[in-house]
Amino acid sequence: MRGALHRDVVEIEHLPAATLGDLLDGLTRVAPHVVSFSGHADEGFLEFETGADRRGSGHRLAAKVFAQAMGAVDVPPRLVVLNACKSQAHLQELVKAVPLAVGMAGSIGDPAALAFAARFYASLTDGQSVLAAYRLAKVQMAGSTDSMMDADLPVLVHDPALDPAAVRLVSPDPS
Repeated sequence: MRGALHRDVVEIEHLPAATLGDLLDGLTRVAPHVVSFSGHADEGFLEFETGADRRGSGHRLAAKVFAQAMGAVDVPPRLVVLNACKSQAHLQELVKAVPLAVGMAGSIGDPAALAFAARFYASLTDGQSVLAAYRLAKVQMAGSTDSMMDADLPVLVHDPALDPAAVRLVSPDPS
């Protein structure tokens, strides 16, 4: 996002090796518009990485509890991105708490997950709508040798009353 058009109006709170307590603290203290989860997942759990280089060594959290956390605060995030394998299974529960959610339909490789995230967040920070950022990220994946096989994995779900093409999370600083 360094080169993004409106990067100066975006604040990033990075929580490596996060626990449930860290997540709850971040939701109440920062009140983020976007929560981005990058780690491991399966149909029932999200796994917060601890920095160890092996799967299964992180903090496991039931996906239902993660979704409950998103909706438990006074001002829930507007968008949750689960950049993790098989995270599509959690999206319907998430959109009960937040208006927009992105997840992956199957197992995604690290290069593809990185390509998706880089283009998605750069596009949001350039002022694109959530839908446009999502589509641009998929195009980025499809056009890259390292990620083209995973380009169909990202899935965007949203509250039926909301049009993701009309939602812009970043706009220029009015000052």
